[in-house]
Amino acid sequence: MNQWIGLTIGQILQQCDADFPDVQLLDEPPGKLRAVEFTCRAEQRPQRVILEINYHSSLFSSERRWPQDLVKAQKVVKVHYSRDTLF
Repeated sequence: MNQWIGLTIGQILQQCDADFPDVQLLDEPPGKLRAVEFTCRAEQRPQRVILEINYHSSLFSSERRWPQDLVKAQKVVKVHYSRDTLF
């Protein structure tokens, strides 16, 4: 999974055969998008993964809603299995 670092969320979703509506957006503190979580179905066993991204001001949303294209364009800086502690 470290080979995903530097790829966009959209590229990884495609590799994992995952649909964007199945992606959980993780914002901590609320409104600051920091990561996404989803099930990667392309692994030998489907695996929940968390993709961490670098936060910047365009990722703030007081409504906690982000455009799909914006999210999918973000580059991944860290990858976790969902059982890992993120924040």
